Amino acid sequence: MEKKIKRFQRLATLRKRDISKNITSSNLLETEIIKNKNLISQIDDIMNSSKVDGSQKIINSGFFKNNAQLLSTLQSQKNIASNRNNYLLNEQKIIKQKIIINNLKKIKADQKTAEYKISYANELEEKSYN
Repeated sequence: MEKKIKRFQRLATLRKRDISKNITSSNLLETEIIKNKNLISQIDDIMNSSKVDGSQKIINSGFFKNNAQLLSTLQSQKNIASNRNNYLLNEQKIIKQKIIINNLKKIKADQKTAEYKISYANELEEKSYN
């Protein structure tokens, strides 16, 4: 009986460690998501500021070509950042699910430990009365 108690205590400890690792990973992902959102907003600001003003009737062809290249490069960078952001959000959802599952498993292990402790105490009382 003591072995079962120790086993479930160790299991609860392992689950607690897994939860703390997952929380750390989730926090790191959150900071990366914030950085990525800031990057996307900066790219949007640059793209908006580099758009050609409609009031100009004549545009220099060199300026137009450079501006078009800049906008296409920025758009591809924005697409990459958006895809990365989506990936990070999905990873964060997965990690949060792992946290919930490990927390439930830890609670179950703690409950089993308590049950075995109670039954062990009852066994000891019965032995002492006999």
